[in-house]
Amino acid sequence: MSFVAELAVMQGDIRMDDILDKHKQDFNEIRRLCLYCHGLDLTTTRLFSGSSCAVPSSETKSTLHNMLSGSLLNLAVSIRINFYQDNFENTLIPLSSLAASILIDDDLRYKEVTIKDVCDKIIHADSVTKPITLDEYLDNDVHVSIQFKGRYKKQNWTMDICLDLFAEHVLSMLDKLELENITKEIE
Repeated sequence: MSFVAELAVMQGDIRMDDILDKHKQDFNEIRRLCLYCHGLDLTTTRLFSGSSCAVPSSETKSTLHNMLSGSLLNLAVSIRINFYQDNFENTLIPLSSLAASILIDDDLRYKEVTIKDVCDKIIHADSVTKPITLDEYLDNDVHVSIQFKGRYKKQNWTMDICLDLFAEHVLSMLDKLELENITKEIE
């Protein structure tokens, strides 16, 4: 804004409306990111497990790495924004869902995590890996996990996420919340 425009605003000659209020990541944006991550996860497994006709180059691998990292970080931040704005509650992801679990090195057993835990670990991970096994060793219903590692309060942790299942879990949670909100509005 020019000095003349700033002066006019300060004198009240020009009225300015602020179009922003707070960060906004609505449920449809979270859905979009979930679907994108879901697709990237399945593509990664298929493309690099030997079940594809293509032989990915190092440039393709690097591009996919950038896309997956950026999408995961965007998804984690979008979900966290909604937690802090009280748009939904932090829910536990049961181990039986196979969507996500965490191992604290000192405890040596996998534990259930909340959706917020998953987001925090995605954001604060020191390393991210997705080991791919050749297709001949995988069953059709096997889901390959992405592994995040980091350190918190002098304890190493390892979190495994089956990204396609995690994305489906978040999508189901959003649908359930919207249905509950519609029901409350009708009552």
